[in-house]
Amino acid sequence: MVSIEQILDPISVKDFFQNYWQKKHLIIRRNKFKNIYSFRHLNSYLNRYPYVRGLQIIDYTDKGDGRWCLDKVMSGKLKLPKLKRSDVFKLWKEEGKTFVIPFAENENKYLNDIVQELEKYFEYGQANVYASPKAMSKSFPPHADSTENFLFHTEGKTKWTMYSDKGKTISDQFTLDAGDLLYIPIGVYHKVETIGPRVLVSVHFKNKPKQTLEKFVIKKSNREQWYDWVPPGFYDKKVIKRNHRLMQSGTWKKPYFNWNK
Repeated sequence: MVSIEQILDPISVKDFFQNYWQKKHLIIRRNKFKNIYSFRHLNSYLNRYPYVRGLQIIDYTDKGDGRWCLDKVMSGKLKLPKLKRSDVFKLWKEEGKTFVIPFAENENKYLNDIVQELEKYFEYGQANVYASPKAMSKSFPPHADSTENFLFHTEGKTKWTMYSDKGKTISDQFTLDAGDLLYIPIGVYHKVETIGPRVLVSVHFKNKPKQTLEKFVIKKSNREQWYDWVPPGFYDKKVIKRNHRLMQSGTWKKPYFNWNK
């Protein structure tokens, strides 16, 4: 399991809640979180398309159509075209669109553990992955969120701008590298710009009702635990090499794209 002490290290939990929580952003620089969601994970996820949940494409057509959302398109709530996997790959590879993958806490145990640990201190949360294939891939304009945001930078570099006056007055600017963690309180205006290919995991929560420093409630998460479905012995190195060779020799029924290149 992951502890909040490990997440915030070298900042103490007491220091965080007294001096940063609901007050100001916090940058923790290190490379501890580079592997919780990488381009390798992204490659596997997108090659499951369309059998994925909630995939979104930001700035879908450059003509004000906003965000393309798989679930809403498939249900008919959003009147935009249904895309084939090759169409989605073209939007990524050739047009440089930014993708959003919601509910990413279900993609691997480490990310699930991070969300579950933070839910002891906050309401039920969610992890979204933001992935961009190149510099200046469009994201969102300056905005503030209604959640406490913990942003784990796992691939590439991003430029951040923080504002003190609803997106007008710049209070801070900085660049974050893979492995860095950024905390942004509710209501703080911010903007992110891609410097190159990047992956960012946004783990966000609302605060528990009436949560204060004087009367702070820490309660175990109600989220279902992560189960290990791997049969005994599968992690043996020989077995892993054999399975890798079998996978490499197989063929895909549908086009398989390398989203990393």
